[in-house]
Amino acid sequence: MVTDVPWPAVGALASGVGSLYLLARLRPHWEQPGARWFVATIATITVWSVGYAVGIVAVSPPFRVAVEVLSWMAAGWIGFFFLSFALGYTGRTGIVESWWYRASAVVPLAISLLAIASTQTPLLWGGYEPVRVWGVLGAAYTFLPLGYVSILGVMLFVSIGTVLLFDTVISYGPLYRREAIAVGLSPLPPGLGALLWALGLGPPVNLTPVLFLPHIVLDAYAFVGGGMFEFHPATRRIGERAAIDDIGTPVAIVDVEGRIVTLNPAAEATFGVDTESVLTRPLADLLGSETISVDGEGERLSVETDRQRQEFKTQQTELRDEAGTHLGYTVLFQDITDEIRRERRLEVLNRFLRHNVRNESVVIRGRAELLAETLDGEEATHAETIEAAVGRLVDSGEKARTLSEVSTSGDAFETVDVASFLAGVVDSLGPEAGERVTVSVPDGLELSTQPVLLEVLVENLVENAVEHTDGSDVTVSATVDDGAVVLTVVDGGPGIPDHELAVLDSGQETDLNHGSGIGLWLIRWVATTLGADLRFSVESGTSVTVRFPTDRAD
Repeated sequence: MVTDVPWPAVGALASGVGSLYLLARLRPHWEQPGARWFVATIATITVWSVGYAVGIVAVSPPFRVAVEVLSWMAAGWIGFFFLSFALGYTGRTGIVESWWYRASAVVPLAISLLAIASTQTPLLWGGYEPVRVWGVLGAAYTFLPLGYVSILGVMLFVSIGTVLLFDTVISYGPLYRREAIAVGLSPLPPGLGALLWALGLGPPVNLTPVLFLPHIVLDAYAFVGGGMFEFHPATRRIGERAAIDDIGTPVAIVDVEGRIVTLNPAAEATFGVDTESVLTRPLADLLGSETISVDGEGERLSVETDRQRQEFKTQQTELRDEAGTHLGYTVLFQDITDEIRRERRLEVLNRFLRHNVRNESVVIRGRAELLAETLDGEEATHAETIEAAVGRLVDSGEKARTLSEVSTSGDAFETVDVASFLAGVVDSLGPEAGERVTVSVPDGLELSTQPVLLEVLVENLVENAVEHTDGSDVTVSATVDDGAVVLTVVDGGPGIPDHELAVLDSGQETDLNHGSGIGLWLIRWVATTLGADLRFSVESGTSVTVRFPTDRAD
């Protein structure tokens, strides 16, 4: 006699074996966020599938009832475990560890107790009757209201977990797009089986354990083949939160009307408030300001805090969702109190150097000139030395003033004729420069630059070459190399001392390692401001090369 193949039992057993395989493959990742909850989910699937496979081929009716109880208990705990996994995997461990979420475990616990009690009293189901179909022992019964509520609760847990996984993982973009689709689709087959079971559609056999097999296959594809446990979204989510919460810079998030949505801990500490007390209040009220622009350029604000009056520079960034809808702004407060104080001290010092020291130096220089003219011999030599030293001091003051002006220059770029520009700068330096400096530039060569800064650069290069070459010729040339304008100043002098070039290379001065003046610093700063590449060569004399960006040559 030919008997029916008990394919529901075979399918359920295959699901159990597949889940065991998945557990084994994921063993190295059990310490990852959410992984232990995933293990609990798959382990419950294993117990349900194997127990159901054995139970539906058994001939003992009491054992068959026990397997039905197992199905209800497993369904309840799978929903809770799966949602816990989704929360942990996506970086929401704080929710999983909260007391109210742990209290939600009462749902699967209640389903388990009700299932056990239903063997004696109709609570989840009623009218139980074993029925043989498809070569297995099924169970026909009627779902009671508590049964429907229980299944609805399980499906709600699974649905929320699925949405969390799908939404978070798909945010990786193309990186895990196919794997994300697999994760999103994996709960559908067993969910369909549970729905058919609850609605009593088809023969009285619960196909959920059988349909766990495609669920396992899809999860294996995503988490084993795709390596989604090796690169998980918890890192991204926690990192994004830490990027705001853990930094020491105050950050406020406001809506489109400038009302506070949240503050990071640094903002709470700086302004002496907690987020809950200022929610929905205008940010301007918190800062003690009549208005604050959150939709324009950054601005400076002076804020009275519990500690002192602090100066801040704000930076605003629009917040938009994936659809491009404008939701609000992130306002970052950069504390520039110390910077403002330094600026004010430097302004005072700069005025003192530019006016007081310069004026007194001019007086000393003038008196030294008179002494040099009236004195003879060694006394006259002393007076000339004083005059020369003060002259250098005056020149340094002028360069310091130029350096101050260069650092704040915001002149627009203009196109200049390089040949006529260089010739004009050399002529402005006086007869000696005119006689000793040769300018060599191809006709028609143009450069887009800031003329004021370029003039400062060329003046100092030529002055430095003329001053330190003891009468030898100086050549100023400009060529085009690979689309860029290359300016070169060559002299036959002794070359710039190594210790001065070392200072320029290191970018700082110390008590034991410093340059003799600020001319080279001025050259370097101007070149940096113009975005040019500055190089020195002292193999034979000094050769200074300034290479301007390619988009500045015409």
